[in-house]
Amino acid sequence: MKKSILLFAMGLVVLTACDPEKETKDLELNYVSESALDGCLTIVQTDEAGNPAADGNYFHYTTSPATEVAFYNLLASGDENVLAHGSSGSFVIAPKRGSDPNQTFYVRVVNTDGSISKVSRTYNVFVKQDLDPEIRLLASDSYGKKTWKWDTSLGEVWGNMGYMPGSGESVALEANGKWWGVALNPETGELDEFMNQLQHTPDGAAHGDESINAYFVMDEDGNSTVYDKDGNEIRKDGYTVTGYTGSYDGDNWKLGNLNTKAILWPYEINSGGNNPGTFEIVYLTADKMCLVYPDGGSQGGWGEASFWHFKSDTDIEGMAVGYGKTAAKDWTWDYDGTNTVWGNMGYCGGEGAKVGTNHEGQWWGCVTEEEFAGQTQHSNTGALNGDESPNAYFTLDAEGNITRHAGDGSVINKGSYEIEVVEGNPWKVADLNTTAGTILWPFEINSGGNMPTKFEVVYLTGDKMCLVYPDGGDFGGLGNWGEATYWHFKAK
Repeated sequence: MKKSILLFAMGLVVLTACDPEKETKDLELNYVSESALDGCLTIVQTDEAGNPAADGNYFHYTTSPATEVAFYNLLASGDENVLAHGSSGSFVIAPKRGSDPNQTFYVRVVNTDGSISKVSRTYNVFVKQDLDPEIRLLASDSYGKKTWKWDTSLGEVWGNMGYMPGSGESVALEANGKWWGVALNPETGELDEFMNQLQHTPDGAAHGDESINAYFVMDEDGNSTVYDKDGNEIRKDGYTVTGYTGSYDGDNWKLGNLNTKAILWPYEINSGGNNPGTFEIVYLTADKMCLVYPDGGSQGGWGEASFWHFKSDTDIEGMAVGYGKTAAKDWTWDYDGTNTVWGNMGYCGGEGAKVGTNHEGQWWGCVTEEEFAGQTQHSNTGALNGDESPNAYFTLDAEGNITRHAGDGSVINKGSYEIEVVEGNPWKVADLNTTAGTILWPFEINSGGNMPTKFEVVYLTGDKMCLVYPDGGDFGGLGNWGEATYWHFKAK
């Protein structure tokens, strides 16, 4: 998948010329040939520290004479991705893991007569090697680090249980075998019970990782760092994974072992503060991790064990598509017989996750496949296309392709997509840019069949996705409660 994080402001720039040749007729024009453009450029390739490097990802350029030029490369869709513009400056080319290290970019100047002169350059750059499958899940294949927090979706986040009550997956998804645990206090929004469990810490004191907003970050270099809710470091340690199989072993219990002393509240229950340093990974996906430690490290069936439930919402690529060059993921309607899957809402603002989970702001919507039959006025053809079926789906693949399928599996439309990650925004986690007509029922409501090409991803997990599009694409109207269209999908 190609993702785009905008690092430079992109705009239309009127560019002047290098080494101009003047016509001496009624109108004097500035013009630069491609050979002159190539000759006036000086480009230095460096590493991050600015040292010359044959495989560096950093480029510093100057022009002589000083001239406004634009640098860009091409996305998988064929669209231009502006890297920099100006008479001098710098830019970064850091391809996705496994990409071709030979990267081509283009330099362009717009002449005053409207013509364009363009040259290309190809450099060998550093491309990160593919991570092991377990590190992709723990530290993110896309970003090289991942933030993990307490997962309250099952109620308790840490506590004790009977060891090996069934599959590790059932422990992670159903709390199978649980005896007791610390849960969120709905009145305070905190894990207050941890403050009554300080006897399980080595010094009988709280350290900050008992907060619902505490977190730990695992990176691709094997470091795990725990922080309190204010971002202060609590503990840090290296981590490794041993015995990882990628699937459950013969007893259907665990995927492997995580070796580290740096997770949230890393204490074995009823042990006087023991930090095991080795935890059994009984469940691990792009957005969930469940760890277990048997009493004293023993393997006895149904003896006491400690459990930890964690979640992550920072790995957009992992949740939306999966990992690896051949990765792909199918998304279908989130039909459940009760909640709507497509309709209109007030463009409410606030926490987008509440739109995804609680349908906040909703006005009206379709609950069943049959209800779409009465909404053909919103279709671009005035008819159904088969993508209202509960078996319909669209596919996102790692190469940036999106394909819309009818319920019988036939292809309705296909094109390309990009995900622009949005950080620190309570309303959305990303923007999904697509070829028109490539998600399911891709129509803006009450628009006569308009098919948007940009959607706000207001909620995303490994299992759920919620998209929103404001009336007429007025993204600046957030919070004004104008009409917007929503889509609720689930992983197929």
